[in-house]
Amino acid sequence: MAVAVKNTPDNQTRTATTSLVAASVLRAAFLVLCAAVVFWGVPYLWDVGVGRHLPASLSFVGVAGLLLVEAVAIGVLIFVGMALVGPTPPRGLRAGIFAVLAWVLATGLLTVLIGRALENWFAGAQMIGVILTAAVGAGLLVYGWTLVTKPKAPDQLRALEDQGWFTAARLKPMQGQRVRRATMLGMILLVGAGIYTLYSHGTLTTAEQHWTVRVPFTQSSIWLLPDVRYTVPLLLAAAGLWLSFRVVNLPVFADFLIATEAELNKVSWPTRKSVVQDTIVVLTTVLMLTVFLFLVDIGWGWLLGNDYVGVLRVKPAQTPAQQQNLDRTPY
Repeated sequence: MAVAVKNTPDNQTRTATTSLVAASVLRAAFLVLCAAVVFWGVPYLWDVGVGRHLPASLSFVGVAGLLLVEAVAIGVLIFVGMALVGPTPPRGLRAGIFAVLAWVLATGLLTVLIGRALENWFAGAQMIGVILTAAVGAGLLVYGWTLVTKPKAPDQLRALEDQGWFTAARLKPMQGQRVRRATMLGMILLVGAGIYTLYSHGTLTTAEQHWTVRVPFTQSSIWLLPDVRYTVPLLLAAAGLWLSFRVVNLPVFADFLIATEAELNKVSWPTRKSVVQDTIVVLTTVLMLTVFLFLVDIGWGWLLGNDYVGVLRVKPAQTPAQQQNLDRTPY
């Protein structure tokens, strides 16, 4: 006898959680692959195919060509990524991708630090240190998997995504435009000043050409950022643009900026003639008060310092000879 079994809400929740986590992991792996192509693959192929054959006098042409190829590669990868995500990605997917990437990066850096410490403890038994380091990395990844597969994880990811950090949607785009644009401009200028300071102080030009991390118990290194002089300013500029755009579209801050512009629109600005007249009145008043206070100070000083009143006693000025004799007097 066949019996129909209805899915329980618990099973449905677990299925939704697993699908969201799996989609986040796959998209995060795609982004890691894209980063490898942009930061390692394209520069390596350009250096092998073009860079080595260019003379030193055309170094600027080589850099410009590399940036152009990088821009084309980034555009193609963005197009492919948007096609993979689809026009309507599931809610919480972007936050899930960010969480997976952040956890993997933190796991890698923490594993490297622990491996560096184990190198000193197990200098004579490297195999044990390698096993322990791998166990630490695997344990952190497993712990991260348990965190994202909890029943409440999808709700937390959706709540994080609802804050608007992972979308280009604008909040109330037709309101408070001038104040919001001025705020964005101020933040962009701050980021630009920071980048200029890095160059003017020689922080990027004197640093190593590539940022690398040495793998524990080996002599090989992994590139974190190639061509620091160019990638760091580009990354900072991109992060500054995105941060300035998202900050002015956060619900709380956007409402504050909209209300600020609404209050500014209520201000009654004076005419040019009124400003000139008011300025003349203020300067004249300040000048009159200055002259009045000067005369009062001189008058009271004369009145209180004469011989009849004697309230203020002014010490007479000493001649150079008197001052020299005073200095010679023993104490």
